[in-house]
Amino acid sequence: MELQDPRVRSLLRQANKVADSGKKAAAEQLYRQLLDEAPDVAEAWYGLGQVLNDPAEQKEAYKKATALEPDFAPAVRALAELRGEPVPAWAIEPEEPEEEEAAPEPELVGETAVPPTEAEYELVCYRHPSRPTSLRCYNCGKPICSSCAIKTPVGYSCPDCIREKEDVFFNATALDYVVAPAIGLVLSLITGYLVSRFAIGGGFFIYFIMVFIGGFAGRIIGQLSKQAIGRRRGRYLPQVMVVMLVLGTAVWLLPILIFNGFASLLAFIGPGIFLFVAGGALFSYMK
Repeated sequence: MELQDPRVRSLLRQANKVADSGKKAAAEQLYRQLLDEAPDVAEAWYGLGQVLNDPAEQKEAYKKATALEPDFAPAVRALAELRGEPVPAWAIEPEEPEEEEAAPEPELVGETAVPPTEAEYELVCYRHPSRPTSLRCYNCGKPICSSCAIKTPVGYSCPDCIREKEDVFFNATALDYVVAPAIGLVLSLITGYLVSRFAIGGGFFIYFIMVFIGGFAGRIIGQLSKQAIGRRRGRYLPQVMVVMLVLGTAVWLLPILIFNGFASLLAFIGPGIFLFVAGGALFSYMK
């Protein structure tokens, strides 16, 4: 079948290559990405059926392939075999060894041999379709641009694969996202009250004290909250805990700001230093 769109051809080659390497999950993702853009590609539906595990989903994929191209022999054979029906005679093709195409000779520029342009240069980044690229994720095979490529000891990886590997270290449950912030908010209310009583106004000495108190308070809040959830880690727990710290402190500072007006903003330098230092310490401890 003839595919006119170079991007579709590149994605199809990439998906077929990943499927041939045995990475079915990655190949399925590539086939589905291709079909989202070009749902009328019979070969993509056939390839998707080859990497699916559910027979019902396989049958549906082969049916769509044969509906688009009734004479597409591989899909017709696969559908007949899946249904337990005899394969039509015209669809039975003897397997013949594929002849390898001779690689084109490199062009000579002066005394230097210039290799031919590779087809992979037609690829575009799966996250930025407007960026041509020749890089691919070593794990799933998806094309990635230089902005998305993350260098690892074994090659370049895409953000999705890096995220999947990081998920192994994040084992916090939904309940942990309730318990830890609740404890953090209570402790932040206590520290916020003390800060609002002793850090408003003040001079250089108070600012200096806030640096040490902020680091200590952030670590204590993080330590007690983390112990309460069995020291489990959550991808978004550090951010949530910092929000609780800000809320617990702002509850006491906002009334003062409202009654005294914005002219008193300079008096809030001490609490600001406290939040900056405590928030950094808390975020670092919760990671």
